[in-house]
Amino acid sequence: MKDPIEYFSPAELIKSISTPTFIVNSEYDSFQIQNAVAPVGSYPGDAWSSCRDNIGNCNSKQMDVVHGFRRKLVHELNAAEGKRDWGLFIDSCFTHCQTHFNSSWHSPTSPRLGNKTIAEAVGDWYFGRTVEGVKQIDCEYPCNPTCGS
Repeated sequence: MKDPIEYFSPAELIKSISTPTFIVNSEYDSFQIQNAVAPVGSYPGDAWSSCRDNIGNCNSKQMDVVHGFRRKLVHELNAAEGKRDWGLFIDSCFTHCQTHFNSSWHSPTSPRLGNKTIAEAVGDWYFGRTVEGVKQIDCEYPCNPTCGS
C-alpha cells in the first residue's frame, strides 16, 4: 500500500490522467527553487539569497542541489514518455510561468528546444504535425543559449 502523499508525485499524477496533456515547465523553475528547494530560512544565514534570485550566482554546491532537483523532475516526467498523446516542453531556463507572456511563448527572444518556441511545439503537438510527437527535455543549465538571463 502506498503512502497517500505518494499519489501527489508528478509520476503518479501523470499515470492517473487519461486526457491528452502538454506539459510546459522549466527544469530550473525559479518559483520552485525559491520556495521549495531553498526557501528563506531553510539554510543558515543568507547562503542561498543570491542563488535564489539568479541561478548564475549559485556556487558549485548549490548547483549540485539544483541539478538534483532537475534530475528528480526529469525522472518523474519519464512517466509521460509512454503516453503517445502527451507532449512535453521542458527547458533549462531559470524562469516561471512561461506560457503567460509573448516574450517566452512565441517571439524572437523565446526559449527554444529543437529550434521551436513553446507556441510552435504546442501547435505541432495539438495539430499532430509530427509523427514522433513532441517530447522535448532540455540539457542541464547553462546549456541552452536561448534562455534569457
